[in-house]
Amino acid sequence: MKKITHLFFDLDHTLWDTDKNAEESLRELFHELEIGPKGHCTFEAFHEVYRSHNNRLWGLYAENKVGREAVRTHRFQQTFQDFGIDDHAGVAHLADEFVLRTPQKKHLIPGAHELLKYVSPNYRLSIITNGFRETQHIKLRESGLLDYFEHIIISEEVGYHKPDPYIFRHAIELSGAGGPENCMMIGDTLPTDVLGALNAGWKAVHYSPDGEQHPEPVITITSLQQLQELL
Repeated sequence: MKKITHLFFDLDHTLWDTDKNAEESLRELFHELEIGPKGHCTFEAFHEVYRSHNNRLWGLYAENKVGREAVRTHRFQQTFQDFGIDDHAGVAHLADEFVLRTPQKKHLIPGAHELLKYVSPNYRLSIITNGFRETQHIKLRESGLLDYFEHIIISEEVGYHKPDPYIFRHAIELSGAGGPENCMMIGDTLPTDVLGALNAGWKAVHYSPDGEQHPEPVITITSLQQLQELL
């Protein structure tokens, strides 16, 4: 890894524990808004259906097939519909409160602070994220991650999502990395983080806690500790 001078991290599911933070917020709101009695469902059932819609819509967002408001609102609207809940005002309130509340949560992927402390003296660090502008800075600040990074590159601000090559070229220019040979992307999503980076000429590390393996040149790690050992 002698050539690598700049490390670019995805945020959600890679450093910031999106699943744990989102589930905590949704559980609070599920009980506060008394969704269970309205939909005759448990939180576990509601959460499972919500996650399916959320993951699908985020995939469409990364492909530029839907906009941010579709992700923010439709994931809850469609979940309500699946449980027979007709409450447009409730959907709107849940969507707004979820986006306000979740970024304040502080749960991180195990080893995140340790890894960043280890690599920060020897590499220049930046974030590249497809998340929403108003939430990503809050997540970084509230979880204590912000000071590690020189640049926070958010797709909504750049106008292009990973895996579009433009966002990777933009990252090189903004960070002063010099060229793709000096850059490594670390992320949990194969199509956007890993293949996007590889197509841009970068090295790429797939954070895959479930152990999913891919052929070279993909580097696979199952924990952030493994990346620390690699670097």
